[in-house]
Amino acid sequence: MYQHPILIDLSQSIIRNKDRYEAHDKIKKAVETLCLDFEFIHESLRGFLSEPKHLYNANYLTIPLINSGDIIIQINLFCPIRDRAVDITQDNIHHHGWRLLTTGVITGDGYETINFTRNSHQIRSNKIVNLKIDEIYRHSKGDVRFIDSFTPHVVFHNEGLSATLAIWSADRIIPSQNIKRLLRHFPKIRQWGANILHHLNLNDVLELNQLKGLYYHPENGKIIETQNYSKPFDGSRGEILNCWFKFFQQIGFTDPGFWTSVKINAPSEAKPLIDKLLTGEPIHDVGIWGDQRRRFSKTQILQAISNSAPEK
Repeated sequence: MYQHPILIDLSQSIIRNKDRYEAHDKIKKAVETLCLDFEFIHESLRGFLSEPKHLYNANYLTIPLINSGDIIIQINLFCPIRDRAVDITQDNIHHHGWRLLTTGVITGDGYETINFTRNSHQIRSNKIVNLKIDEIYRHSKGDVRFIDSFTPHVVFHNEGLSATLAIWSADRIIPSQNIKRLLRHFPKIRQWGANILHHLNLNDVLELNQLKGLYYHPENGKIIETQNYSKPFDGSRGEILNCWFKFFQQIGFTDPGFWTSVKINAPSEAKPLIDKLLTGEPIHDVGIWGDQRRRFSKTQILQAISNSAPEK
């Protein structure tokens, strides 16, 4: 897959720095600039969409630009929920394991989120998780944010589509991720190897990122760990493509020559959306129906946090 030279340089600046916290601090200004540079975003998207399979495999509200070991750079989309309910989670409360995240808003009004205190998910009373709120805020345009490793957070559906540029890395240099980077051109072999290592419980030995204990939700007025969490997709291909193309329209990514060429091999769900880009007809911001197992309200979460707090 094509990778924009700017993104390659950005990822290499993180890889070369032994202090990953310092590396993320140094890229903040670059992220702020790139979020405003639609020419850069257009070129990155042209590279991504030059492979027809990506439109056929549109199941997530993410557009990957680089995936190399622990380094991940992608565009994340935050959309309305189809029934227009207010303050509904886009996903369960979760953390990213040992990953650090630097993120900036490209379009829209950003998103509202609750960040919890780092490692507070480890404070347990029986099966109750005693999360502690660090900050409730709206991640908005011009505000580059950093989320530490092992920091639980939750994001709520927007009233309108918003997009961010997100850069992840490990919070330290991890040798196994360098091996994973060498296998970047062999994704099936890389995934097969990772699955085997997880199955053999070698996660800790090789410092692989955890697969379990990442997700939490309110239940019966308390916060508990989500068991058997699965996320096979964010929505149907039609729903996800509508969000993608709404974003393309937001940033003026409407080049006739490019889209006429893409349309030839595009899936049926994408063709009317391409036509709307070419004619300028507005793409309706309908969002997704969402998954009932990931649907919780802010009120439920805040009440459960209050109930779950240990008595003094």
